[in-house]
Amino acid sequence: MNSNEIFDILTTSEPQSLKDLPDSFGIYALWDHEKKIRYIGCTPKATTGFRNRVASRHVTGSEGRSHKFSQAYCTGRMWRYCKKLDPLSALGAQDTNNAKLAKKLRTAFIRKHCGVTYIEIPPNDSENDYFSRLTSLESQVQEMAPSSMRAWEGLGFKPESEPVELVDALLSDYPMLREAAERQAAIFAKHVEGGK
Repeated sequence: MNSNEIFDILTTSEPQSLKDLPDSFGIYALWDHEKKIRYIGCTPKATTGFRNRVASRHVTGSEGRSHKFSQAYCTGRMWRYCKKLDPLSALGAQDTNNAKLAKKLRTAFIRKHCGVTYIEIPPNDSENDYFSRLTSLESQVQEMAPSSMRAWEGLGFKPESEPVELVDALLSDYPMLREAAERQAAIFAKHVEGGK
C-alpha cells in the first residue's frame, strides 16, 4: 500500500471510537470534536500499537508531550497545570485533586467526542526495519496533508478553545466533576488566558 492510498483511506473513512483499538501497527489520523483531522501519526515501535499509542497515550497522557488529544483539550474546565514543580499549586492556586478531576473530565470528553481512522500495515517477511518503514510512510502521508490536518504537530501546540456546550452536556453526566472543573476554569482564565 502506498502513501496516496493510505492518505485516501485515512481521510475518507468514518472516524471510529477510541475504545477497543487493536494492538496492531500502522498509520492513523486523529479527529477532533468537530470531526476534522488534526494529526497524522504512526505506531513507532513494538511496544506501542494502536491501543497503546492512540487510546492510551494520546488520550490520557501528559500535556506538553507528544500526547495530542490531551494537549489539544487542556483548556477551560478541562485544564490543569502539569509539571514536576507546579508553581500554581505551590502558590495555592491549583488543588491537586481539582486538577485530577479536570483531567478525568477531559478524558471523558475525548473518548466521547473524538475519533480515529487507521490502517494496519503488516510487516513484510523479508523486512529488516519495519518501524523505519512506518515512520517513512508517516512522513509521506503528512506531507500530503493540508495544514489543517497537521494542527497538532510538534510539542506544546496551542490547545483548542473549550467546546462549552459539549462540556456543559458532559457535566450533566458527571455532576461530581462540576465544582472542580469550574475552579480549574477560573485558574485557566486568570493565569493562562489572562497571562497571554
